[in-house]
This record gives sequence, structure tokens and C-alpha cells, in this order.
Amino acid sequence: MSFCKYCGRQLQDGEVCTCQQAQQSAGAAQPQQAAQQTFQQGAGQQTQQGFNQQQASQQMDAVKKAGANAALDYLNVLKGLFTSPVETVSAFVAKANVIMIAILIGGQAIINMLTRLFDMLIANSKAKVTTGSKELDSLLSSYYSSYTNTKPYPAGSIFKNMLLEILLVAVAAAVIALVVMLLAKAFNKANVTYMQGLAVYAITAVLGIPAELLSWVTGLTSVGFIDRISSCVTVFSNVAGYAFVYIAIRALCKDEKKIPLIMAISYVAVNFLTWVLRLMF
Repeated sequence: MSFCKYCGRQLQDGEVCTCQQAQQSAGAAQPQQAAQQTFQQGAGQQTQQGFNQQQASQQMDAVKKAGANAALDYLNVLKGLFTSPVETVSAFVAKANVIMIAILIGGQAIINMLTRLFDMLIANSKAKVTTGSKELDSLLSSYYSSYTNTKPYPAGSIFKNMLLEILLVAVAAAVIALVVMLLAKAFNKANVTYMQGLAVYAITAVLGIPAELLSWVTGLTSVGFIDRISSCVTVFSNVAGYAFVYIAIRALCKDEKKIPLIMAISYVAVNFLTWVLRLMF
């Protein structure tokens, strides 16, 4: 039993008195409780928001750090290809860093795609619609050297060519990796992983990416001397790429007599599948 502190009436357990003073006291307590509950909820939301912001900041810092490390690793490998190519290539395929391999192969695919895109857009800007008459087109071409009756690339063709460039790089990397892994194991019983096989292709992109960009930029000019520079850059990049592949396979396959066969099978398989893909597109 209890008693109301305002009117003194005897109350049952848990009963609230109905006198005016008790009701006023209860009404005043409800806003305070609601305010306290609202404050606690707001504090909890602010705490959660602060935690989310901190977590997002940490993730951003991690991404920036990973990007900086990848850029530094790329520059070190690029420098090593000129100063100590054998040691650099051997260490690259032995380590087979997944992030670096993904960046190089993805970067090569993107560069090829953009180069093809810009070439088609440039061709579209120079192309003119045909007159419908071969005689008239021939006459215009003879009088105006800038006239061309080449039809512009439609949007669908541009998209398919961009997708094709990505597929060609992906197929080349996958095929070379598979052939190198299988043949190295078959010839030498070597424990070569598929990621190391991908590294064999990725090492060519270290020099291939900047060489392709430089070649494309210099190729935009119509100056003969600069065009020759573009051709020299392309030849140098291709020859160096073959040399890097040889060094990489040598690091995985100790039997040097089998290296030319592995390279030949790899490139024949890539060329065949490339031909198939071009037929499909």
C-alpha cells in the first residue's frame, strides 16, 4: 500500500492518483521524458554518422595509399626494365602482384579502347557522305585532295570496336597465361601459377602503355619526321615486349630449349583467337 503525496489518498500498488496535483505532475514529467528520449536518439545518430564518416575517411586514405604504392611500383619496374631488365622481369613474374597485374592489363585494355575510339572519331570528322555516284565521287577526289567518300562509323560500330579492343587484351592475357602455365609444368614439372602466367603478359604493358600513348600522339601530326618517330617507338615497344616475354618465361621455365616453343604456341593461339573474335564482331 502507498499514499498520494499530494492528497494523502491510499493507493493500490502501481496505481496513479487522480487528484489534480498528481495529474499535473505526471503531465509535466512526460515532456521531459520525451525530450530525454529524443536527445538520446539524436546523440546515437550523431555517433553513428561520425563512425560512418570516420570509416569512409579511412577507406579513402587506404585507396589513396594503395594508388600511391601502385604508381611507385610501376615507376620502379619501368626504370628497372632499362637499368636491369633480367632481374626486374624475373622478380616481377616471381612476385606476381595481383594488384599490379590487374592495373597493367586493365590499363592496356583502356588505352587500346580509347585509342581506337579517338581514331574512329577523327575518321568521322574527316569523312563525308557519298554522292551516290562513283563517277562523281571519283571526280571530286581528283579535284579535292581532302575529299573522301568513306562513310562515317555509326554509333553501334564504334561501341563494338571499343568492346572488341577490351576483349582482345583480355583474351591475349588469358591465353598466354594458360599456355605458359601448362607448358612450363609439362616440360619442367615447374610449379607455375596462373597469376605468374598473367604476369608474363602484364610485363609487356609496363613499357607498352606509355609507348602506345606516345606513338598515338605523335601519329596525329602530318609531319614526316614525327611520323618516323612514331614508327620507331612502336617497333621498339614491340621488340622489347618480345624480349621481356622471353625473359619472363625463362624465369619460370628453366629449360631454355623449350622457351621458343612456348612463345610460338602462345602467340599462335592468341592470333587464332584474335582472328575468331574479329570475325564475330
